[in-house]
Amino acid sequence: MKYFLPAAFLLLSACGIPKATSFYESAVVAGAPPGTVIAVEPYSPSVPGAAAYRVMYNSTDTHGVTIPVSGVIYIPLAPAPPAGRNIVAWAHPTTGIAQGCAPSLDNGGLGALSLAQSIPGLGDFISDGDIVAATDYPGLGAPGTHPYLIGDGEGRSIIDSVRAARTLPGADSNGKYAVWGHSQGGQAALFAGQIANEYAPELKLVGVAAAAPPTDMNIELTEPFRSNSGRLLASYVYYSWAKTYGIPITSIVYPQAVPAVHKTVMKCINTLGQAIDAVHAASALNPVFRSHNPNQTPPWPALLTENSPGGAAPGAPLLIVQGSEDATVEPHFTHSFAAAVCAKHEVLDYQERDTGHLTIAIKSSGMVAGWIHDRFNGVEAPNNCKA
Repeated sequence: MKYFLPAAFLLLSACGIPKATSFYESAVVAGAPPGTVIAVEPYSPSVPGAAAYRVMYNSTDTHGVTIPVSGVIYIPLAPAPPAGRNIVAWAHPTTGIAQGCAPSLDNGGLGALSLAQSIPGLGDFISDGDIVAATDYPGLGAPGTHPYLIGDGEGRSIIDSVRAARTLPGADSNGKYAVWGHSQGGQAALFAGQIANEYAPELKLVGVAAAAPPTDMNIELTEPFRSNSGRLLASYVYYSWAKTYGIPITSIVYPQAVPAVHKTVMKCINTLGQAIDAVHAASALNPVFRSHNPNQTPPWPALLTENSPGGAAPGAPLLIVQGSEDATVEPHFTHSFAAAVCAKHEVLDYQERDTGHLTIAIKSSGMVAGWIHDRFNGVEAPNNCKA
């Protein structure tokens, strides 16, 4: 897996990383269930046809501890249909792992309007009358450790954003939802599907759409990192997983490289300026900073397998879109995952487009919005698995 920087940084140039305001320091509502709204405020500017809210809500981390998570929720202004509104949960691609990397923050220009533009299909969903819940994931915006590419932690925050959205003014939700994510968010979306029925039995998941999801962590996260951008993303993984699972980072990183890793993981990549700054910080890790291969150093191999999607039923029909020119999540990885899904006789619509990693979600957004629309309306899901 050749690592990448997300599409948003191509459009923006500021390099400052914002600090979370007091809103993001709101404490959890003790004893309240996941999805309980802790704090809410208008998010301005919104998008045409919708009201937008920045929210903090209760969720649970990988260890089952109640934590605060932030995000943005868009609610159509048009009256809700008699059957109630559906919800689309958006799972964003990599922005960093520091608290200031949250998409809901004004990341040097990645404010409300730009956030909306970074959600592929948002206008279609609003036009259909659907609520859109865009979580930041844990540790972004809200304090704590971001579970970067840790499927269970990401998945819970996605589902709890749906729960939170249902309680906002004008939501009138019917309990049906779909999940849609890109890259890191694609992996997160797949995990949300896997845990949905057990974690949130009161909700009805109708479909999971994922663009270029990392699916084989044992290979995709353990290749030699020959570029500064690769070492940057590797630092995100190693630091986040070491903190989350209580593993000494020196089990796979040279002790003398740890200070540079700590400096690097404080960098976000929401904007061009941020990305340049982050890659420059990662240059301090050049040429080598990893002392041992994670897939040969316990307990890392078990964690790599645990965070590779496909270990449980998908929870709903799947749509996976992959770019044939993707040099980040290479097509053969996604092909193999799709074949494994089909071998288990699950429902999968697998689509490939002549595009690369950064553009696959945008270029397939119309198709994805149509697919989600059909799932909400009870149309039988297409299945192109070969018998």
